Amino acid sequence: MKNSKVVISSCEKDFILSCVRSGKRMDRRHTYDYRKLQISFGVDRGHCEVQLGKTRVLAQVSSEVVCPPPNRPSEGQLFFNLELSPMASPAYETG
Repeated sequence: MKNSKVVISSCEKDFILSCVRSGKRMDRRHTYDYRKLQISFGVDRGHCEVQLGKTRVLAQVSSEVVCPPPNRPSEGQLFFNLELSPMASPAYETG
């Protein structure tokens, strides 16, 4: 990810705040309306797809159990790797 913040203009900020205060939404839903939620699990272990309206997210989770080092038998390791598509935000880079 780039070392930058997403910056919006003061006009955009004012517009967003006025819409929130007046209960207006760009998609014409009311304040407490929600989009259809669908969660499905794939054939492969650890695969999940979530759809919220027209937004779709795919996730793949995997794990590996390994023995701890002999000098630290009660300790373990946990690593996370997250890859985000640049389509999610211009702030994300591939690789």
